[in-house]
Order: sequence, then C-alpha cells, then structure tokens
Amino acid sequence: MKKSGWKIILGVAVLVCVICLGRFGWVKYQDYKTEQARKATLKEIASTEFTGENEGKEPEKVPAGVKHGQKINFKKLIKINSDIYAWIYVPGTRIDYPVAQSQESDDHYLKYNFKNEPEFAGCIYTEKANKKDFSDPNTVFYGHNMRNGTMFNNITNYKEESFFNEDNKISIIMNNTLYEYEVFSVYVKNVNEVNLAIGFASEDEFINYAYNEAEESLYKKDVDFSAEDNLITLVTCSYEFTDARTIVVARRCN
Repeated sequence: MKKSGWKIILGVAVLVCVICLGRFGWVKYQDYKTEQARKATLKEIASTEFTGENEGKEPEKVPAGVKHGQKINFKKLIKINSDIYAWIYVPGTRIDYPVAQSQESDDHYLKYNFKNEPEFAGCIYTEKANKKDFSDPNTVFYGHNMRNGTMFNNITNYKEESFFNEDNKISIIMNNTLYEYEVFSVYVKNVNEVNLAIGFASEDEFINYAYNEAEESLYKKDVDFSAEDNLITLVTCSYEFTDARTIVVARRCN
C-alpha cells in the first residue's frame, strides 16, 4: 500500500480516537456538572433562611377539588403550575404534598410553593436530572425540615425504630396511578459525605449502590436487590450536627 494510503488510514484512526475521547470527556463533564448541582442543592437546603430554624408559616393550602383521598385532580394542579407532576403521601405523617420539577433551576422550589409563588416553606421537588415517570433507578426528592412539622419534617419519624419497622410505606401518585415504596434505610450524614446517585453505568453498580444504602441505615431490614428495582430517596436537613442531612431510602413494592 502506498504511503499516502497509510497516512489516510492513520489520520482516520486518530480522528476516531479524538472523537471517542471527546465524547467520553463530555459525558464525564456532564456527570460532574450534575453532581455539583446536587451538592449545591444539598447545601442550599442547609441555609437557615429556608430550613425552618424559625417556625415559618403553614405551607399554602391545596385548593378544594384537587385532592380526594388518593385521587388527584392533576388537570387542576397543572393549570395552577405546569411544573407539578406527582404527589407524595406518607400515612401516619403530615407528608401529603404535590411534587414539582423546575426545568430552569434545580433549587427553585426551595423558595417557591406549589403555585410557583415565593414562600418560606418551598415545595417538595425533584431535580431535572430525574425523569418524571419514575423510571430512573433512583429518584431523589428534596424538601425543607420545617420546625412546625410540615414539608419533609416528618421523614425524621423513620429515625424512630418503632416507626421504621411499621408498615409505613411511601405513596407516590402520578396520573392517578399509585406507586408504593417500602422504606429500608434511614440515616443521618454530613452533607459533604452524602453521595446520591440517579443513573448507573451497570446493573451491578446499581445493586451495589442499593446494598450500600441499606448498610448505611440506623436499623436493618432483610432486603435483596435486583436490577429491576426502583428506589426513591427523600432528603431533608437535620439538626444533630452542623450540615447534617436525614436520608430515607425506599424500594417500589407494587
């Protein structure tokens, strides 16, 4: 083969390597940005201006006709705020709220209620890295720990062993379909040590992550995980020490 032919082949090979390396770098950069945004959100929750160090006011009441038991009038909710896409409910607690997701800023609903109006208590929300159909291996919810017992204050109930061991499933309602999740882990950790994942490079990585979350728990449950499992993680600030977070992790059971 002529030297010019080898030069062409070599040039193509180099180009392919550059493209592959560039794509790999871009993916890693996007993962890095997502992780940094998540850490920023966790730190923002710690801000005493928004975490309920003061009593705060009761969150804005949901209008009549929106919620009837487990049947949610999502059409009415979406007219109020198109960012609303789900509902979270935990029996035996005051957690019974719409869930929002802003496509502009992940921490938007730390400071805005479900009507997208400025409010101290904010709104329960997920970040835009999570799909809104709960098909991700792990969906992470954020909410304030309000001193008056509202928003995500009551997820701290799971730190009581009796409550943890009761059948206190977390209900997620979307398009009037009920998804139930059984809690298998609750723990308190410094925000700088919290490592929450949404996507995973392999099935084994996800399964190892789930087992690690179970191992973190203050109390243990006998759980086996598979690649088909779906998790949700609830995050709120905590007051055991500076920058503490209470983390509750549950697995879909229906």
